[in-house]
Amino acid sequence: MDFLNSLDTAERLAFISVAQERTFLRGARLMEEGAPANYVIVILSGWTQITLQENGRARVIAERGPGQLVGERGALRVNVRSATVTALGTVRALVMSTENFASFVDAHPRVLDIIEGQIYSRLTEELAGRPRDGFPVGLSLEPVRPAWLTAPQRLRTLAGENCTVLRTDVVGFGALERNDHDRRIIRLSSRDMMRACLGHVWDECTIEDRGDGLLIVVPPHIPTAAVIALLHQKLPGELRQHNRTYGESVRIRLRVAANVGPVTSDELGISGEAIIRTARLIDAPALKEAMDAAGAALGIITSEFVYETVIRHAAEWVNADEYAMVEVNVKESRIPGWLRLIDPAPPEPRTPQTTHC
Repeated sequence: MDFLNSLDTAERLAFISVAQERTFLRGARLMEEGAPANYVIVILSGWTQITLQENGRARVIAERGPGQLVGERGALRVNVRSATVTALGTVRALVMSTENFASFVDAHPRVLDIIEGQIYSRLTEELAGRPRDGFPVGLSLEPVRPAWLTAPQRLRTLAGENCTVLRTDVVGFGALERNDHDRRIIRLSSRDMMRACLGHVWDECTIEDRGDGLLIVVPPHIPTAAVIALLHQKLPGELRQHNRTYGESVRIRLRVAANVGPVTSDELGISGEAIIRTARLIDAPALKEAMDAAGAALGIITSEFVYETVIRHAAEWVNADEYAMVEVNVKESRIPGWLRLIDPAPPEPRTPQTTHC
């Protein structure tokens, strides 16, 4: 997709007026995997190569050239780069900070559709293992699953150790007003948000994609308090940034459940009572009804154990009084849970009543 030529004249002039032109020599790294995502680039001339580190080796996933936007995913939804971008020759480019790029998108809502289309196209490109723009890069034609879609991501065998278990669920994932394009962006975005939220912890977790959400099992050596702190400190901001950036059909309202208990793993996957109870928490009618009534963007529900051992003693990053006890009545389960709503919708303004004399 030629991003620059997809803009109308006013949008193009607005972008160029804020961006700075820079020249990169052959071999220069315009972006580096794992580095802070603090700018985006539109290539004016020259070509770049996009690579990912896999098993200690760089795998080429695409090449980008004139008119193309690079770095938008990292800039809008995660804190670090997901790939390295290297100049194949001399490259001239327009460089814009992420703050200015977000402001540009806010001021020109039509650009959201362009960016969403590009993200979808590139997601499909990654899934196919080859670029869609016809520029050959010598990749195998066998489909390659990118690292973020690998499920389950199994890094260790679990034999009944007590693990922190998280379950996420996107409200209205299958709603009729959403199409498959929307749902694919939502899946990618919600995964990116949790990855950014958990930081280095993410790389040690066992993760399964459940379609409308994720099952995340944190290994036993990572304290539950550290996980719950990251959830409260990072996730609301990631969710707000996504919802400011995207149009209505791909905005996300998210439910998150947290529990602790024994987990086992084998060749079939992960299992355990703790996982079942976490699923009950995320499906609690009390959580769904409270979020709907408040119009909240984020609802967090925890087991009684997590509340009593972590949240009640973590005044430095959460006010325990913001949690309310609810009864979780799902299938045969009747268990207590602790619920917190974040970013409720503002109340509708009241229409002043006219007084007749």
